[in-house]
Amino acid sequence: MSAGIRKYVHRHFDLVVGAATLIAFFLAWQFARPLGIPGLSAVEPPTKVVAASWDLLSSATFWTACYKSVLRILAGFALAQIIGVPIGLMMATNRMAFHTIFPVTEILRPIPPVAWIPVAIIFWPTREMSTVFIVFLGAFWIVLLNTIGGASTIDESYRRAALSLGSNRWHLFRYIVLPATMPSIVTGMVVGMGISWEMVVAAEMIASDTGLGYLLWQSFEINAGAQVIVCMLAIGIAGFVSSALIGRVGRLLTPWQGRR
Repeated sequence: MSAGIRKYVHRHFDLVVGAATLIAFFLAWQFARPLGIPGLSAVEPPTKVVAASWDLLSSATFWTACYKSVLRILAGFALAQIIGVPIGLMMATNRMAFHTIFPVTEILRPIPPVAWIPVAIIFWPTREMSTVFIVFLGAFWIVLLNTIGGASTIDESYRRAALSLGSNRWHLFRYIVLPATMPSIVTGMVVGMGISWEMVVAAEMIASDTGLGYLLWQSFEINAGAQVIVCMLAIGIAGFVSSALIGRVGRLLTPWQGRR
């Protein structure tokens, strides 16, 4: 190995290892059936998945499903932030609000959002609203708990110092509570976005007739294994990109945290 190659590998070690791992995985996946590798041998090989992805990506059905799922994600996720962040800040900064709301949240929070699907179908007038509600629940608890946790860990000496210097409640919130809680809020948003994609797929399988979750289930029912994998990969990529975008915006909103 030449010195130049060694230098490149040393400088980009993580990238090289990641690329090598992916190549090894896809090779094992491709030849799983001839080699009799347990688990992978029952899955369609990458060549068939690529062919199915070409057919699926060129169809209007796939892009319509993506569009519907993204709309539901945006609606449910936005509602979770609009409602969850203020409630979390209120619970963390007001003892009466915490003791009033926390018992209710602790009873409802352990219930999996998927378990709410039958209730959502009965309660909401349309299947669309039911699906958005399930997405909302998936993100709501995450952002609520992260907001409470972030605001609750603020050093009390900062509050006392601000009050002793004449700060009012608004200044205390604007310059101490909110900046200190923002990193936790962003973390909750990133995690919540991933949960939202899990919830929208589950809800679309049961309570909808459109979307990526519905398309995935329909592909399974017609025994289109390669198409199932394409839908799964599309969901994974969409979740990764959306979470990465939120993380990027979060870093811009919290420059005092530095680059991580």
